[in-house]
Amino acid sequence: MHPTLFEIGGHTIMTYGVLTASGYLLGALWMWVHHEDMGMSLWQFFILMYCIVGGAVLGAKAGFFLVEWRDFSADPMWYLRNWRHGWVFWSGFIGTLVSAKVYQEGFNAFFAPKKRYLPPADYFGVSLPLGHVLGRLGCFAQGCCHGRPTELPWGVTFTDPSSGVKPELLNLPLHPVQLYEAAGELAIAVWIMRWLLPRIREGKFRYGTAFFGYIGLYSVLRFFTEMFRGDDRGFFLSAWLSPSQWWSLGGLVIAAYFLRRHGIKESFPTKRSLYF
Repeated sequence: MHPTLFEIGGHTIMTYGVLTASGYLLGALWMWVHHEDMGMSLWQFFILMYCIVGGAVLGAKAGFFLVEWRDFSADPMWYLRNWRHGWVFWSGFIGTLVSAKVYQEGFNAFFAPKKRYLPPADYFGVSLPLGHVLGRLGCFAQGCCHGRPTELPWGVTFTDPSSGVKPELLNLPLHPVQLYEAAGELAIAVWIMRWLLPRIREGKFRYGTAFFGYIGLYSVLRFFTEMFRGDDRGFFLSAWLSPSQWWSLGGLVIAAYFLRRHGIKESFPTKRSLYF
């Protein structure tokens, strides 16, 4: 598509990097607009943002190292040459969860009133898919995370050798799997924003419903979009399922467990669920 956005002063600005950074900014901006709804002051919000962005970056890069360990073991310098382009969503997501928990425990150790995990996490269930929409558009521009060949009329042909598409798949119509996922993420974000969050604020649904709802919905979306991928998916446990499909199965099980165990609707409208 359009991997290079522009060049300035001898430096190449990649479309992927700009859109990915814009995705982080969009998600943070949405959380900033609602920081008072999450029960946070502005300084508390910014500390939380630094924590989860740092956790996301570290987690995503660690996941890339794990799924591509074969290339790294064969050529230790391979990782350094590809450090800008390797990101694994699910490990980055786990990184955000861990860093947010560290923030919560650190805050609760020194300040009062105590912070709860799930009320802000419900808003994260909107900001993450919103930001991920732009991230997937960046993938589409770069040609990474591309689809497999298709004869469907909406197949997209990549011709730029500098794109992330395998050389043997250039000039062939491919599934625009990046757009499939972007559309699904946008639908999830709008549904949670317009339907779930208002009911949580009204006390009809428990805290965590939007958060675990997002995990479940994205797990289903990612599992099926992976079927249309044509790039190297790495290896984990089985050649039949990609690492991301294994992660998605785990995410779906976790989401179903918490939603079933704690319920979705409040038993008593005046008493809010405060678990986590």
